[in-house]
Amino acid sequence: MILVALWRRGLLERADREKLRHFLGLARDPLALSRRYPMWRILGPMRLLFSPRYAEAVARWVEYRMNLFDGVEG
Repeated sequence: MILVALWRRGLLERADREKLRHFLGLARDPLALSRRYPMWRILGPMRLLFSPRYAEAVARWVEYRMNLFDGVEG
């Protein structure tokens, strides 16, 4: 479900290698909080796979985080 929700919002096109590494906690920046507490840890993977409502909410949250990363918001 999460891939469908991300695709509908156009986020799969916007996700580049740097953003994915940051999200997974593999970024090279030693000061980034995502190295110690990657964003994916707070998400329920089974809920993401089977709950369309939860997947849509997470997709909105990922879009917001991507906009912050790109400097569009905040």
